[in-house]
Amino acid sequence: MAYELMYIVRPELDDDAVQQEIEKVSQLIQTNGGQVKKVTPWGKRRLAYTVKDQREGHYVVAEFELDRGRVQEVERVLKISDTVFRHLLVRQEEGKS
Repeated sequence: MAYELMYIVRPELDDDAVQQEIEKVSQLIQTNGGQVKKVTPWGKRRLAYTVKDQREGHYVVAEFELDRGRVQEVERVLKISDTVFRHLLVRQEEGKS
């Protein structure tokens, strides 16, 4: 199934650390049998409201294929991440990728 994941990385990280976090999330998806199609870093942006004492963060959008049964494990790991402080995972409509 096709999914889209938007996540926000802590704002104090430099570009290299953000890139390492992107690699870690991609590796997490691949470890669970998924295939990353596209990763689009949006850069550092201001949040609409404070989240976990943060006012801004590095936004990243990833599109990938993953078996439905493995999605829960990906979300579990993202929830306990120290550097990803907010994420949203949605299934894409059929025929769109």
